[in-house]
Parts: sequence; structure tokens; C-alpha cells
Amino acid sequence: MKRTALVLFLTALVLSADASGHGGSAQTGYVSTVSALAPPVLGVDAIVLGGDDRLRISNYSGKTIVVLGYEGEPYLRFDKQGVWANTRSPAAHLNRFRRPRPLSPGVADASAPPSWRRVAPGATYEWHDHRIHWTAAEPPKGVREDPDRIQRIFNWRVPGLADGKRFAITGFLGYAPDRVPSNDDGGAPTWLLVTAGLIAAAAVLLAAVTGVGARRARRRAPVAP
Repeated sequence: MKRTALVLFLTALVLSADASGHGGSAQTGYVSTVSALAPPVLGVDAIVLGGDDRLRISNYSGKTIVVLGYEGEPYLRFDKQGVWANTRSPAAHLNRFRRPRPLSPGVADASAPPSWRRVAPGATYEWHDHRIHWTAAEPPKGVREDPDRIQRIFNWRVPGLADGKRFAITGFLGYAPDRVPSNDDGGAPTWLLVTAGLIAAAAVLLAAVTGVGARRARRRAPVAP
């Protein structure tokens, strides 16, 4: 029974690797990186998740941190009670999706007083910030002209306030093409190599488990008189 469960688990692992090679919300090749907090805010940590997909902030500074939106309006607030989003901020609506969508009239007003709604109970929150990734459907000029070259796309900046004092999370978006050969140049695609490796690892693990089971069975077998 345990051996059957192990086989099913390893099969699911291989299939999930195959599927991951064919999809994903982040654009392939783009990597966004946090450079610094300027000036530094002790206890505030920022990192990009999913290549260039989401910006995550953790606030252990004891200060109230406010992230400003695209029009300079208060967007997110990190305080002792958790993380809050200003529902009147255009960013609160635009950042719900990986690719920005047009706002309906009257949905948001950057000039209106903030209306705060708690979105997380702790000190950490992540969101799709469109300042840190490439949002257009067409690749940038450098990638179009030289898709095999590692390159910097642009520098980015997400402003904020720490107890009312200005600071900014700074970083850059880069592009790094997949160095594993694809079907176009005669090699195996990345997902196929990953899947083959997982199948090989599964076979080795299954053989080891089967061998252990066989040895235990032999030890339990009655000895002929």
C-alpha cells in the first residue's frame, strides 16, 4: 500500500513539472530585483517574488509604513494592527491583476481621503506592483532586437513613508534568456529536461524502496526446518 502511494506521489510530481513548463503568469526571462531602501529603514524588508511578478514587504521596524500609489496617493499602510489598503487608491484596483486593466469610472479617486480596509493581519504583504515589471504585450526594444542577450530593461522606484518620512524601494528589471536549448535549435526544451530528471530520480527512489521492502520480506520469511 505504501509503495503504491509513493508511485502515485512521484507520478504527480513529474506531471506537475511537465505542466509548469507550459504555463505561468510571469513573463519568461524577466527578473526584477530590489537594489536598496533609500534611505534605509531598519526592520523593513523588500523582495520580489516570482521573477518579476510580485513585490513583498515585511515591516518589523515598529514604524508605520505607507506605500504610495501611482499618483502619489496612500496605497498600503503597515502598522501594529496589520496591513491596510486604501480602497480609494487606483493602485488598490490596478494591482489586483498581473496585467493592468482599465479602471471603471468612479471606482477610485487618488485625491479623495483614504478609506482603509485591512488586507492582512501580520507584518507582511505582497502585490502585483506594475512599476517593477514589463506590462506591455510587446517586448521592449532591446529584447526584440537582441533576444539572446542578458540586459537591463529599466530601473524602478516605489516611494513610501516611514512615520511620515520619505523613503523609496529601488530596483531594476532585467532580462535573461533561457540558456537551455529549445526545440528550434535542435536541443531538448527546458520542461522536458526537468521532467526527465524527475523521472530518473523517481526511478532510483522507487528502486531503493522496493529493495528495502524485498530485504525485509526475506528476513520475515520462515526458515525451512
